[in-house]
Amino acid sequence: MFYKYSRPPFFASKTVGFALLGVLFLTFIPFVSLGEAALTGNLAYAVNGFDENLGRFDWNLYTTAIKGTKDLRAIPLNVKGMYPSWGPNGDLLYFIQRDAGHSNVYSVNPENPKNKKLITSSAGTYRFLSVSPNGKKLAFNGWTIDQLPQDNQIWVLDIDSGEMEVMTAVPHQGWPYSFWGMSWSPNSKRIAFSLSRPGWLEHLYLLDVETKEIELLTELHKDFYPVWAPDGQRILFLRWNREFDTFCTIDVETKTIETLFDVDKATGYWADWSPEGDFIAYSRWGSIYLYDFATSETEVIVDVDGSVFVVAWLRDGSILPVEPQEKLVTTWGDLKRGNY
Repeated sequence: MFYKYSRPPFFASKTVGFALLGVLFLTFIPFVSLGEAALTGNLAYAVNGFDENLGRFDWNLYTTAIKGTKDLRAIPLNVKGMYPSWGPNGDLLYFIQRDAGHSNVYSVNPENPKNKKLITSSAGTYRFLSVSPNGKKLAFNGWTIDQLPQDNQIWVLDIDSGEMEVMTAVPHQGWPYSFWGMSWSPNSKRIAFSLSRPGWLEHLYLLDVETKEIELLTELHKDFYPVWAPDGQRILFLRWNREFDTFCTIDVETKTIETLFDVDKATGYWADWSPEGDFIAYSRWGSIYLYDFATSETEVIVDVDGSVFVVAWLRDGSILPVEPQEKLVTTWGDLKRGNY
């Protein structure tokens, strides 16, 4: 059960007490059912398991419908892919599929996963896919088949036109670097992303999609896998430590960081918020865990035969995002900094 309930104080006489107790008993069962039903949505995730058709291990897509019950099932789509990301209505699931040494972005209807649609106009090496909440654009990082790994940047693809645009111009200074996750803001105007920096660090940044201006969120740590909260106020991320990792949130405006809980090195591989922002789902090996912000408790909700990577929770769009208080005025060369 996802929620805990406690009986309210009872200070009436015995006669009234038994009457009220009877009413309470009659209403308690539907009350619990409503409480459990409040936790809804759909999870999509990639599982690394043995593919009998290929004769080797590979990544395949799964979904799980959450209906406020512990009887949750992992449904294989029988589609090879990674980095699943929901379209806003849930009728499309976007993902990256690698084949013959190159990767492309595809979409598929989870109800009819046999017919996948090619989205990218050019193959390449792509990672960390994220769909804008308004359903108009995709964000991912990588380089095309006509480029080199040194051209690794963030791309935004317009779904209607299919046009791909480079959004960043991260300078290469003779050392390799990687992006480690990205996530759209609820208003589809900014992208939070993690980027490796000199000294084996990974910092969090905010990218304004319209102006391409960039704001520094964190530094002097290894922070990765950012996921924007549905209300637009916080970003969930993982902070690396030598013996374990820590789930944290950062306030987008004040830059205040709150630590949530520690996880071992097998955990993480991304997480996502519930549509209401009161839970997060994250993976550990072949299990998906649910963390309750109200109780600070976790529980296993799904087990699969394989290793889970990337968890995407379908949002219903019912929560209005918070607009930024002031417009970013930063560039890559002159990043806006704060006190952390």
